[in-house]
Amino acid sequence: MKYIASPENPMIKKAMKLKQRKMREKEGLYFIEGLSLCREALAAAVNIDTLMIRESEYYSEKNGEYEDLLEQSSKAGIETVVVKDGLFNKLTNTETPQGIAAVAKCRYWDAGSFFAADKSGGQGNILVLDRIQDPGNAGTLLRTAEAVGCQGVLVVKGTVDLYSPKVVRAAAGSLFRLPLLFTADAQETVRLLHSRGKRVVAAIPYCENFHFQTRLDRNVAFVIGNEAGGVSADFLEMSDCQVKIPMCEPVESLNAAVAAGVIMYESLRQKIEREAEENNRLCKQS
Repeated sequence: MKYIASPENPMIKKAMKLKQRKMREKEGLYFIEGLSLCREALAAAVNIDTLMIRESEYYSEKNGEYEDLLEQSSKAGIETVVVKDGLFNKLTNTETPQGIAAVAKCRYWDAGSFFAADKSGGQGNILVLDRIQDPGNAGTLLRTAEAVGCQGVLVVKGTVDLYSPKVVRAAAGSLFRLPLLFTADAQETVRLLHSRGKRVVAAIPYCENFHFQTRLDRNVAFVIGNEAGGVSADFLEMSDCQVKIPMCEPVESLNAAVAAGVIMYESLRQKIEREAEENNRLCKQS
């Protein structure tokens, strides 16, 4: 196995550049850090360019989990290198790095492949990120979208880089599995959603309808707006309806990820209820 100790090594220099968004976008690569995320990436068949293990972990007698991962990467034909401790630590973005990381290729979807990935017969719900800025919120939103069964996520220009290290960590593996489609603005996004029969539902603090009063179980695109400014005026104008979450005074709004979670879990509750009603009806007919 190749050993790297020099910061001038081309592989190290390339990995170091991935700390910058412009380089991630230019190279089409991003950094995955930690045993759990590397394992998730392999399981999700992420296109991994290089797997890196810190020297001390490689030679440790307690590296059984690392050995399993290295064996999996070897079977997958992934290049694996051992990196000197100090050099490896400079590559990472956490205070206490676990000792294993990967450079992976970003996956880009076009509209056809994005909607073709829907596993619910074309009736799946979609999350729309309207200029979300906080990496922790963005990662949590991805994770929640997968948890409630969304078919994918539309990412409007102005949203934080979903391949940044903080988002990758906060998404906890969902980034590797969820289809992502990047759009230029609200107009393009809404036109695309309407062409696929989706209702565009904007989450805002002030409107007439509570989220549980609106049908959300299928064919809905949930628009979650920027933390400071909320859903854009264009999305509000073009949306099919708006919903709000009931709140006790004096609280006027919720964190973007929390609000999205409340609304999307209501959609899942409605879906479960609808499926139960359909099953009961079929049982009575039989």
